[in-house]
Amino acid sequence: MRLNIQTDGAAFIGWSIYQQGSNVLVHQSAPVQYAANLGGATYGNVCLPDGDFYLVVTSSTGNGFGAGGGYRLETTAGVRLIDNTANFNSGSVSQIAGGQAFTLPAGTDRLIYVSCDKMDWRSNEYIVANDNAAVAAYHGGAFAAQTGYEMWFYNPNGGYSFRRFHSHAVSDGFAPNNPQRACHIRVNGWGGVNTIPAQSDLLNVKVRGRIMNIAQTQTVNLPWGPACRFKMDAERAECPLTHLMDVPGSVQLSCGATRAIGTGGANLVHARPVNRYLGGVSTPANRYQFKFIAETTTIKTSATGQYWVNTIGLDACKTYEVEVRASFNNGVSWCDIYDPTGPNPLASNPYAPRWGRMCFLTTACAAGSGNQNLAELQAGLNLYPNPNNGEQLFLSIDMVKEGVEKVNVDIYDSFGKRVNASTIAVNEGFVNTTLDLNGSLAAGMYIVNITAGDDTYTERLVIQP
Repeated sequence: MRLNIQTDGAAFIGWSIYQQGSNVLVHQSAPVQYAANLGGATYGNVCLPDGDFYLVVTSSTGNGFGAGGGYRLETTAGVRLIDNTANFNSGSVSQIAGGQAFTLPAGTDRLIYVSCDKMDWRSNEYIVANDNAAVAAYHGGAFAAQTGYEMWFYNPNGGYSFRRFHSHAVSDGFAPNNPQRACHIRVNGWGGVNTIPAQSDLLNVKVRGRIMNIAQTQTVNLPWGPACRFKMDAERAECPLTHLMDVPGSVQLSCGATRAIGTGGANLVHARPVNRYLGGVSTPANRYQFKFIAETTTIKTSATGQYWVNTIGLDACKTYEVEVRASFNNGVSWCDIYDPTGPNPLASNPYAPRWGRMCFLTTACAAGSGNQNLAELQAGLNLYPNPNNGEQLFLSIDMVKEGVEKVNVDIYDSFGKRVNASTIAVNEGFVNTTLDLNGSLAAGMYIVNITAGDDTYTERLVIQP
């Protein structure tokens, strides 16, 4: 394992690892004044046996590692055990409360991609774990009340620490009652003294499954999986951050991708669509703005109802830093409520910048061929992510024929039974929407049939909760 440190260079930094329970010191790094490196540098590569351990990190200045300073404890394979990146900027000691531990080897239970490192959580949203077949097997059985998933929310610097268990036998307000229901834990559904404030400190969250032992006489906790960052930010959730599409396996993956210059479907750069919640109602953003940064900066704004732009206006053979922001009023204003120089109350929050997380996009060295004449392109269907975890399915169709005002979307199971039906409006020749599946589809293969006027699109969909 290793420690990645971000520091302003002022503090003498020490770190120690103890065995949980016995408090035996198993590794110690004497205080060293590391060179300033807020981008992070890796130290350590410490070999530890399997077991449970806790980390204590110290600073000589009482100011943490300075503004923007922090650390990340991870295995040599890059599995995060504690992620305190850019978050240790006050105090002399950083340690999880109560000497609570990380586990080696780390478990395989983890949050789904869109729940991990989300920085604008609000109360009553569901944070979701990936389905574990060993846990799912207990659904509906004699041990349903004893088995499920436990999530651990904790502050790496000490203070808040709370574990929430969701068994198969409890809904936590989520439906339907299927093996994946226990994967969903409602944020602040527990209430009381352990309620996470609407504007919280940066926390970590982990998940582990709970099953029965072989003799079926007592429960067994599986090892904690990797850490994700977590932050409650109700104000930011009213106008959330976004960035280039980065969901693994998405056909619209744009973060770290390469695009040819052109206007066709293969030349589009996509953002991750975002919604906001006001008065209990979820509303999708209706316009996105992209900032492409190289020697000069190019701003491109999507059409209404679209979350993508083409690459016309960019230079070929170049790597851009790209940031994205969203609008909910057709571009009249943008989600840029963070103002580090003004009186805005979010000024002290380093996780609420004007734009979302930066991604790289590279333009190919030759213009895309056959993509410049949009009128000649056949409409294309995109469903993602596919395979899908059964929560949300993003659907887009480009270049719907003129005069078609709506499309019908039907999902059929392997027996030909229609299990989901939707009607979606066409906006300027495009369809761009999110289908909320809400865990209603069991694992397996489905056929998605879309009718748009005289055209019919068919795509296979795999559900892997």
